[in-house]
Amino acid sequence: MSVDHIVLGIIGLAPSTGYDMRAEIEKGSIGLLSALSFGSIYPRVRALQDEGFVRMEQEDKDGRKRKLYELTAKGWQELQRWLMDEEAAYPLPMRDELLVKILFWGIAGAERHTLREHLQARREESEELLAYLRSLQSDGVTFIDEYGMLVFSYMESKIEGELAWIEKASTQLLQESELPHQDPKWLAVLQKARRKKALGEGDE
Repeated sequence: MSVDHIVLGIIGLAPSTGYDMRAEIEKGSIGLLSALSFGSIYPRVRALQDEGFVRMEQEDKDGRKRKLYELTAKGWQELQRWLMDEEAAYPLPMRDELLVKILFWGIAGAERHTLREHLQARREESEELLAYLRSLQSDGVTFIDEYGMLVFSYMESKIEGELAWIEKASTQLLQESELPHQDPKWLAVLQKARRKKALGEGDE
């Protein structure tokens, strides 16, 4: 995901000050879809200005001058080119620390009830995020067009799916531990033996 194109997109929404961009990154939908920070994008605004994609105007507001950034014709053309010509990279779902932890949960002999606590914490965070997404759609402030609603619909569906998965996983963890679904090299037995040996050696 190109930082420059996100900057162009934010300014494309409306002529923006640095404060406007910070608000969009920290509280708007852009911040929910990328891991970018205001500190990582603001230096690119000056570079885009130098390259002719953005122009800066001085605006008087409440007796104070502020810098307002707008796209040039070159900027609009580049934003459209990026949207239409460049294929988006597929998002990798495993970039999630909780899922990585779950992957290693069994081999470390960690407690099942503790994993349920982690899942409960994720449920609460997901429910808060879902409520926030829905509040943005009726706050009377956020710009959301037809395409924006497609994005919001996707995000809501994804969170609702995660909540359903958390419920299913939490119920499963109340049961006895299951045998490996697939273990052609008997790794589960070997892992348990290795762990037991290492922990026994640590007691000496």
